[in-house]
Amino acid sequence: MYVERSGTTVLLESIGGLSMTAEETIGVRYDDDPDGAGGTVTFLRNGAAFGPPQPIAFKLRITPDCEFQCNASLSNTSNSALQKVKQIAVSVTETNDPLPPDPSDLTVYGDPGTRFPLSLDMEGASGTYNLTVPSGLSLVKRVITPTPVVQGSTYTMNALASSYSPSQSNGGVTTNALDVVGSGATYSSSRLNLPKNTYLSADSIGIALPTTSDPATTRAPRSITLGFKGILPTDEAPLVSLYEYDEGEFSLYGDWQAGQVTVHIRRNGQSDILYSATGLSNSSQEDIAVRYDDNPTGAGGTVTFLRNGVAFGPPQTIAFKPKITPVALLECNASLGNTANSVNLSVKEISIKLEVLADVESFTPVSSGPISAADMEQLYVDALDVSTPQSAKLVSYTPSGGGTASTVNVIIGPLDVPSGVAYRAILENWSTGSAVDHANVLVMTRPTRQNCQFEDATLRANQPMWMECLPQGPVPVVSNIAYYCEAIRIGSYVQFQFGYDWTAAAMPDNPFGDPSGKESYMVPHKWRIEDKDSNVLATIQRPDGGPLNGNDIPGIFTGSYDGYGVAITNSTDKWYPRGTVRAGIIWRSATPPAYDQTFITTHLPRYDVTIGYASHTHYSNNGFDGRLWGEDSSNGFGNTRVMPYEPTNYATLTPLEGVTSDPWKGSLYNFSSLAAVASTWLRYTPFNQSGRSPITGPGGVRDDRAAFAEPVGQYMYNVAANRPHDGKPWATIALDYVTAYVSDPYHCFEAGRCVPLFKGTNADRDIGLRNHYYGYGESSRPANRSWYIQGGRPYEMADGYSPWTAKVPYGGSAIRKPYFGTNEIDLPHAHQFPHWGSLLWKTPEFAFLGHKLSDQGRLYENWILADAFGGAGAFAQRGAAWQFLHSVLIWKTASRTSDRLYSRDEIMAFVVKDFETFSDSHKTSTPGFDNPPSNVMVGGNVDTNRAVYAATQRFGVCGWEEGAVAQHDFYIGYWQTALGIAERLGFNAALRAASTKAGAVLDWMIAQHRKRVVGRINNAPRANPGGSEAYLFKLWSESVITAAGGNAASLPQTYAAIATQNGNAATWDVFNYGGSTYGRDGQAMDQLIAGPSVLRIHLGQSGSDLTTAEATAATWRNQKKTEQEALGPNGAGTTWFQYLQAVHNPAIS
Repeated sequence: MYVERSGTTVLLESIGGLSMTAEETIGVRYDDDPDGAGGTVTFLRNGAAFGPPQPIAFKLRITPDCEFQCNASLSNTSNSALQKVKQIAVSVTETNDPLPPDPSDLTVYGDPGTRFPLSLDMEGASGTYNLTVPSGLSLVKRVITPTPVVQGSTYTMNALASSYSPSQSNGGVTTNALDVVGSGATYSSSRLNLPKNTYLSADSIGIALPTTSDPATTRAPRSITLGFKGILPTDEAPLVSLYEYDEGEFSLYGDWQAGQVTVHIRRNGQSDILYSATGLSNSSQEDIAVRYDDNPTGAGGTVTFLRNGVAFGPPQTIAFKPKITPVALLECNASLGNTANSVNLSVKEISIKLEVLADVESFTPVSSGPISAADMEQLYVDALDVSTPQSAKLVSYTPSGGGTASTVNVIIGPLDVPSGVAYRAILENWSTGSAVDHANVLVMTRPTRQNCQFEDATLRANQPMWMECLPQGPVPVVSNIAYYCEAIRIGSYVQFQFGYDWTAAAMPDNPFGDPSGKESYMVPHKWRIEDKDSNVLATIQRPDGGPLNGNDIPGIFTGSYDGYGVAITNSTDKWYPRGTVRAGIIWRSATPPAYDQTFITTHLPRYDVTIGYASHTHYSNNGFDGRLWGEDSSNGFGNTRVMPYEPTNYATLTPLEGVTSDPWKGSLYNFSSLAAVASTWLRYTPFNQSGRSPITGPGGVRDDRAAFAEPVGQYMYNVAANRPHDGKPWATIALDYVTAYVSDPYHCFEAGRCVPLFKGTNADRDIGLRNHYYGYGESSRPANRSWYIQGGRPYEMADGYSPWTAKVPYGGSAIRKPYFGTNEIDLPHAHQFPHWGSLLWKTPEFAFLGHKLSDQGRLYENWILADAFGGAGAFAQRGAAWQFLHSVLIWKTASRTSDRLYSRDEIMAFVVKDFETFSDSHKTSTPGFDNPPSNVMVGGNVDTNRAVYAATQRFGVCGWEEGAVAQHDFYIGYWQTALGIAERLGFNAALRAASTKAGAVLDWMIAQHRKRVVGRINNAPRANPGGSEAYLFKLWSESVITAAGGNAASLPQTYAAIATQNGNAATWDVFNYGGSTYGRDGQAMDQLIAGPSVLRIHLGQSGSDLTTAEATAATWRNQKKTEQEALGPNGAGTTWFQYLQAVHNPAIS
């Protein structure tokens, strides 16, 4: 037996006597000595000891990357021989003793006069440890106690005004002003007098109570109080109304009976009215309120009326809980803007109070002795009484059952950065044409989180711990834009991420609020990075040496355009992208270390990218950048197979038509193809987006419109591969490509930090997009909770194109200054996944970018399957597929110890709640997917949800599209890919473990994909789609359903029946429509051909029908390869595989 650990090796031999001719059952067992340095090795024969145990002086080490092989070691067969093998097996026995993290030394820094965390992550270990605290060091345990806190917002009418701002207690409930709506209001006797039909409104006040998958408890308050001070009317008038129609209400009303008030309570279809005691005055001012207190363990709660702050009558029980939504309107003398019940009302004050659980922090001293793993993670260094730096002190801890001690060096004092290592960044303001250093130098040595790790076991075993740092002092501010920097340090590797955002003076609720008229562009500037000895390590500037946002090169191209609308850039007419607030810049001290091919092959999904002529036409990719040219998708834009790596221009590149090392040409290297990419480039330079389209819509194939970008897929297949066009390593291109996502203006700073929007206590807050590609967004959400993207279709953003002229003030602060450089993301186009970089290179920086970009989809729609509008078809929609994949990649790159990443608990809570809600609403409901209806019509009309329920049972994944139950093949294909990736990365297993109900939804979805793929390939290979689009396969049209009276049994039941209904084409690769024949090549067919392999290799499906489907798909693919290669180097890929992307190829193991 050969044993090795970190370079220490030993060779042990068994005793003799084994047969070399007869079958033997042999084994070897290692037993650990928990109190010693090593253990013992025992050889086994037929399960019994074969010779005495043999001691070894060090411990066996098994890592997640250990390879299990027979007749080879690490695939090296130099010692292999002829073997006859019947069985090989491995088993591991674990004890219940807690295992500490790898006992390498840790170091934490903190300033004198502060309290800072010891930053221990016990990796899920349980049990107790023996803690040793050195003399002269004070440790304390942080204790978080959820404590009820009553927040309040009170509007007091002290004079006649058009609106009233709230006074706040404990942070308040809302910052919205209470506006007077209507005319005729007066002020007398210290009260505001509202005539009938005039009312007060604070609009939607955004109360974001916790959501659950249970419709009876979601958004139920712990305790809520509405108060009114004024003259009570003898009418049923709304004194304080908090109401969202058809969702929930908690409102205080006057009453027809003198001396009494009522409360109106609603939840979905449930409603009730409760009455106060009598005896209130209707002529003198009263201070009256109503409070609901929840029953946390049962249905409903109690309602208590209050007079002058004390109970007015006994508590009254209500059988259901009020539902308070973020959209609920807070009003007085109206309800939902309806003044039918309004009166002449005299008001002094209205108020709202909400009881919430706040985490109250306390610290208790800790001394040497036993301590639990959970408490270890809450240890802090208490240096509040330390006034000067101290030398390192060593804290150690050992499992109580014995074992190797782990240590932490605690340094109370500044972070030590050696010479030659990045220490500070200095902003150079070039507004005057020469450098002026800003006084606020960013000394990047203030640790905010230390010893950070990914939660994923494989990543944490390979990714070194990192430190997250902020500047020591204030950041530079120029014209109400703050110039930020956040850093990571991993040994000598340093990365600075510079960022920019409005200050609180410009945008009080940043990143939320209307940017209209605000300057969003930074001044011309550079960044200078120095070590502690003032040696310049780097200068961040344009590739030509000019300042970023320099006035010498326009950010909107203003030169000439060719006949295709392409910018004719040259040495005179230049273009370089300018940065806006929320865009960022990355500087790193070196290329981050990469994972090797073995790691990638073992742990990540891979696809067969061996078709070298894929996407080789001048129209295989499209897109556009409005700052450069055009207002709509343009053929050839953004194709990474031909895009220049270095910056160049139209005049230089287009003469190189046909010049390439690629053996396959197609039309990829013709003039129009080169022209389309001539003014973009792949190398990461500040604010460059590598040819990605800032406006993510409209439709079309793009190199990043997939589960991972094309360069990433090429690199994952073979880390040593080069781009055929010019021999540039895909490793270089892929690293630049994922880095360039920092240029997208979504890396906002909230309260001065570039952190996820839904992290921690912000998980349930009601925030969302405003003015996106598909419209205005949720109109009831106030500005201070809306992320204004100022997007839309190009005609909504601009008055003109070529050059782009922004609508002012909607689209930009000036015609050449679109607020965010025309960038916008919505959920259907939320296919930005830089997270992959942190699975390919050993640095968390790409996960930082990814988690921020993932937030954009949730701002658009904060769900995956549980459509808030009640639709059942999200499991067949692309937006939901992207949202799911974002969740998967967040989970894979999550960290409990980083400020800049979500934790696994946080993202899993989001997914579980969503899937469970979907299960209750659509899967296990009646009717629902598990209980499909026999008739899909209601009231003479097709109920689209019912139709989808019924069709899914028969055909698998489908939705309601263009007046029919249909399969939108490439939307569904995105889901298919995402589910396969999720299984491969371990997310699906984690979801099943987290929730049986959510896991059942997941496995149900996988089954529906299997049903569709196998059914389509095996039983309807030549069926026409039933319309003009190859990718929209229609099952039951509305007219067919209506003709059948909605009776599901009277509709086509099988794929063969659909083929009869839609008709069959002559061959699988074409379809008929309108008397003509068209080809089926495209994303949809690529994904269908890949489907069986994804189901088998990634999703673990099996069966003879799947085997048949995979064989058929392989035959189709090989047929097309033969046909295309027969066309030669200039023809291959021009009639098939025209749009084939890496991730839409068949899966490989």
